[in-house]
Amino acid sequence: MSTTITGNLTRDPEVRFAGSKPVVSLAIAVTKKKGDEEYTSYFDVEAWGTLATNAADSLVKGNRVVIHGVLSQERYETKDGQKRDRVRLVADSIGAELRFASVAITRNERSEGGFTAKPSPSSDPF
Repeated sequence: MSTTITGNLTRDPEVRFAGSKPVVSLAIAVTKKKGDEEYTSYFDVEAWGTLATNAADSLVKGNRVVIHGVLSQERYETKDGQKRDRVRLVADSIGAELRFASVAITRNERSEGGFTAKPSPSSDPF
């Protein structure tokens, strides 16, 4: 199931590698108001490849982001043998929420097998 969330990073991105592929883990707090009540939901988000690298290089705790991706449910067992379910959002795209901030876009160069994090000499931001 595809979905989009908008919220704040509750911690800095954490990068790990699955083989040679980078994976970033994000934690997002989404706050909604309903009447006088305010509700906060927390989401685990995962991104892979160049999206993971760019997110880790660009984002910090407190940034407001918009994330689009696919919900993934995983069943696991804790150290004490309890079975648990976890739902996470596997990101297809991540962007800054521009209602409360502005950004400067740096386009990455295309290389064999993907993109590099080096800025393109072009002055065109798109």
